[in-house]
Amino acid sequence: MATYIADRYRLKKKMNGDGNMASILLCEDTDVDNDERGSFVIIKMFNKPNIGDEDLQKQVFNREVESLDKLNHKNIVRILDRGFDESFQAFFIVLEYIQGKNFKEAFEDICKYEYVQKLELMEQVVEGIEYLHKKNIVHRDLKPSNLMFDKDGTVKIIDFGISRLQDTFYSDYTLAGFVTKNYSSPEQLVGKTITYQSDIYSLGLIFYEIFTCTHITSRETMDVSMLPVGMQNILVKMTKDESNLRYGTISELKRDIEKEKSLLVQTRYISLGFTHNVTKRLATFGYIEKEETTLALKALEEEYAGKCYMWPAKNKDGLFEGTYELYGQRFISYLKIDQRDDKRFTVISIAFVQPDRLITQKEIAYEIPYGVQIGGGVRIHYKAEINAQILSEEVLNHEADYISHRDEDMHQKDITGKWKNILELEKKKINQEKSILTYHNLKINEEDASLEIQINTDKAYELNYTSDEMLQMTTKKKIHQAVKQRNFSQHLLGEDAVGLIEAGKQKREEIIHHYIDVGHMREFSDGRMIIDMTPQVDYSNIASSGEISISMRMAEIALDRQRKALKSILYKENVNPEISDIIFNPTIATSKNNLMLTETDCKSREIDKSKLISLEKALSANNMFLLQGPPGTGKTTFISELVYQILYGNDKYRGNPDAKILIASQSHVAVDHSLAKIKKLIPDIKMIRIGILDKLSESSREYTLDIFCREWTQKVIENCKEALARYKQEIGIDESLQEKNSIINEIESINQEISELIYELEKVETELERVNILDSKWQFVNEKIATMKQMVAIKTAGVTEEQLSQIIDEFTENLTVLNDNLASVIDESIALAEQKLELQNRYVSINEKLGVKGHEVDEWKELLGISSNEDYQQVKMCIQNALKENKKKYAKYSKVESLCKEWQKRVTQGDGLLQESIADSTIVGATCLGIASLRSAIEFEFDWVIVDEAGKATPPEILVPICLGRKVVLVGDHKQLPPVVDETLLKLQDKERMNISKEDLELSLFEYLERSLSDDCKNILDEQYRMNPVIGDLISKLFYESKLVSKTSRKEKTIPLKIYESKPLVWLSTAARPDRKEEKISDSYRNTCESKIIFEQLLEIDEELGELKLKKETAIIAGYRGQRDRLTRLYESDYKARFHNMSIEINTVDAFQGRETDIVFYSIVRSNDNGKLGFLKDVRRLNVAFSRARELLVVVGDHQCAQRRLDIDGQENPFVGIIKFIRDNSDDCMLKEV
Repeated sequence: MATYIADRYRLKKKMNGDGNMASILLCEDTDVDNDERGSFVIIKMFNKPNIGDEDLQKQVFNREVESLDKLNHKNIVRILDRGFDESFQAFFIVLEYIQGKNFKEAFEDICKYEYVQKLELMEQVVEGIEYLHKKNIVHRDLKPSNLMFDKDGTVKIIDFGISRLQDTFYSDYTLAGFVTKNYSSPEQLVGKTITYQSDIYSLGLIFYEIFTCTHITSRETMDVSMLPVGMQNILVKMTKDESNLRYGTISELKRDIEKEKSLLVQTRYISLGFTHNVTKRLATFGYIEKEETTLALKALEEEYAGKCYMWPAKNKDGLFEGTYELYGQRFISYLKIDQRDDKRFTVISIAFVQPDRLITQKEIAYEIPYGVQIGGGVRIHYKAEINAQILSEEVLNHEADYISHRDEDMHQKDITGKWKNILELEKKKINQEKSILTYHNLKINEEDASLEIQINTDKAYELNYTSDEMLQMTTKKKIHQAVKQRNFSQHLLGEDAVGLIEAGKQKREEIIHHYIDVGHMREFSDGRMIIDMTPQVDYSNIASSGEISISMRMAEIALDRQRKALKSILYKENVNPEISDIIFNPTIATSKNNLMLTETDCKSREIDKSKLISLEKALSANNMFLLQGPPGTGKTTFISELVYQILYGNDKYRGNPDAKILIASQSHVAVDHSLAKIKKLIPDIKMIRIGILDKLSESSREYTLDIFCREWTQKVIENCKEALARYKQEIGIDESLQEKNSIINEIESINQEISELIYELEKVETELERVNILDSKWQFVNEKIATMKQMVAIKTAGVTEEQLSQIIDEFTENLTVLNDNLASVIDESIALAEQKLELQNRYVSINEKLGVKGHEVDEWKELLGISSNEDYQQVKMCIQNALKENKKKYAKYSKVESLCKEWQKRVTQGDGLLQESIADSTIVGATCLGIASLRSAIEFEFDWVIVDEAGKATPPEILVPICLGRKVVLVGDHKQLPPVVDETLLKLQDKERMNISKEDLELSLFEYLERSLSDDCKNILDEQYRMNPVIGDLISKLFYESKLVSKTSRKEKTIPLKIYESKPLVWLSTAARPDRKEEKISDSYRNTCESKIIFEQLLEIDEELGELKLKKETAIIAGYRGQRDRLTRLYESDYKARFHNMSIEINTVDAFQGRETDIVFYSIVRSNDNGKLGFLKDVRRLNVAFSRARELLVVVGDHQCAQRRLDIDGQENPFVGIIKFIRDNSDDCMLKEV
């Protein structure tokens, strides 16, 4: 539900520029359909002032309204309504909506105005003020932000919040404190009486800035000497310190402006001089008869008589050095701003080019909207002459816009190109990991469900298979097609020419080369492999020779889903195409910004200010909203409340109970956590969890699609049975007779299905006959080959060199024609082959169904005690005769029974149930790739897609759920762990074609969007509730520019351990120990010294916890995998049984994102003489590791090594800041040598 003011004006957006006394709101007048002003209005909602008593608000309101009620002028904003809103307990006035910029916002544009345009602008403002003064009103607060342009360029004077009606007496209050001092008159600043001359003074300051294009820093340094004399006199008189020396009335000022304006010449043009070099070149190239200035002048006037275009000229290094190219009718002129007269250009040279180059350049150049005046020598400056500086700015701005649009196109190609390349590298890596080998001599052993093959290699190292890996082999029908295509290519062009169509051949093999998962390797020796087949494998479809490899089916499926998502975004095939535009240009994302919520509008009691603002922005965003959630700030609390608001809303936002919402994430844990939080807030919400059961949390398993469908199906069947039983009892059916009749109906129904299957089978047979045109296609190609061979044989006998050359030319021409036909034939043949295989599969499938249906008929006949068709017809007739007496009764029952059975059949078969299940649920939870696991036959779209942990997903991965949503909310934190990527991909890339860096792999879509989205479409949660405030302050200072505020209590979040003097942040340094150094283990590191210290310290903590009667969760986070393994072995072998008061988990930082624990021990691992830290310098990993701790964070390692280098690889060393924080906060932190 939207926010309404006075039950009439619907809030659309909170505007910038709220004053001291009022909020400015853009609203829609719901009582207006479409009149001359439209339905949009501006409402000034008056805030409660912090000065004086409450009557001041009413005083201010009355003054403004009484001022505006008396006004009706084209340059004055109109008042449309006024009143008092009960819900906000505030006065408001309704003003016409001015759709445009104010003078402050448009200052740079105004500065580009010609002198005459600025005079016209001044004239409009003065006319409006003159009208006010005649109405006995002094504005009192004239400033650039109170002067606006409407959409037609008309000036509107706004904001009479402190205007004073001369004939209204509110003597008890003064509003002088609300004036804007920058543009106040001297008498206003000292509190003296304000007169009409005060407005004139303020206008003088405003237009001084406009005419000089400078902002006033000091009134004593104002200089008008560069302006025309007439304007000098006007501004000096307007800004006299003594009010009696200024213009007596605004009308006098208006007359002086009109006089200055009348002196101007109105023709607009740019002025060009030219050098003798130009005259010389014109004569040299025959454009004039001789080197004479007058002839050159005439030639140039003719050249520039029509439309002209300009573009910045570049030197050989691509740099702009102040020269411009002017494109006329026949040649290019090179211009520079005249050194003696910077208001005009000088043509320094000309170049004669082909007409097509001129046309090409004009397509991108700036079309000059002015005339061109050619002249030389001394000039008279006319007032309407366009300053050369202004035109040069226009040309440079045009170039910048052109480059921007070009760069946007290039950016889209660049970013999608990188994403495509990364997926291509992923595919390449998968193919390598598959370890493809060729095999032959397939033998099937049905007795022990195994198969035997001969591997085509005698190199043992080429076989990387293990008994745990699923293997796949080539399917029989597909390999046949591949071989046929390859043989054809060799036959047609010969072995040497096969390479000419290699790309096409590779594409064909990818299309037609299919595999089947067969089982696991039992043994391998001497090239002989035995494989235990899986029970469901169709071994009849395994090719006798082909390829065998490790099955990477799941990885290939995931990759395919990402490719499809990327294609959908690229070609705007997603649910909301506007989101595609935003992804490639995040700056265009918009928001209605029309919502103001309070905590009472929320269901959850855990909504703080930053969450409230985030909810406003998320609900107001038109297409996309991004929320950064630092550690412990309650991202899932926000998500659950957002879901509630989407569905049920509040008094200010209209919810939609029928909305469909997808909750997605890169990890199952995050999805389950969000769903649990939503379920807790909205207990009766319908949700479905999509995913593999083993990977789901216990709380989410009851919502899985399988369980949902099974329960729902069972409920439907039970309801049908109960309904039939009740109906049968109501009409008094003979059950035995009815049961037999039901069997008859079932047999008839199956017979009908058999008839339909037979009809379908006939159609398939017809289609198969049509597909046989494939043979005629091959015949065409073979005939062409035979003709070419015959031609070569005949024409090469005894030919001369010249004749041979002619034959080669003819052969080449025929080959070209053949290639064209070949491409067409091959493409068509492939399609037909695929179609033929599909038809064959359908043929087999239909026959199988016919067999099943025939068996079902036989089973039903057995229940009737018959077997032959003749007996069936006789029983059928007897039952039908018996039922004639109660025909209507049985007809009704049969119809009901048929409907029930049909419904039961629908809910137990096919995709209909899945479609119904999703349609019946409000929330669907899935991983980013898991949501794509639903069959393509199921059509589903979501009103909202909310992605948690969005910073950890790769761009193609997160695009999968994004494609499904009308509105998208991304929740994450790019300052925590980046997407998990395999750096080995970098080694696989083709350096000539790709340029993928580690940064490209780790850049998430979340971080990419966060850089450019407007503030209206993004926010950050800035209050943390997890960590001890000491730990929270460290995280805030190091990683979030001190923006993160701790809302936790030091007392409640501290464990009173004597060992650390009750301090929550401790560094145990090994710097003084001789055994402190790191050990390199393969591609990782470990540190035995730190391992021992960690467990010794934990044992002491465990003992103290026992004395305190406390139980705590502890995480030991290792910087390296080698250290994790070392700690785990040590724990399992020597320490596990010795801990009684704490549970301990050991892992690397990647395993802990999204989790929290009471105590964290962080092992630095690295200790060396050079201060090398490896990837420990990654602040994102440190952020995650340190922010897991609720109550105690203990860092163990060599603090001297950690801070030895101030920066590493150009990045600031984070450990320097950590150690400094500990030392600066010694009352709360400890740095201790151990």
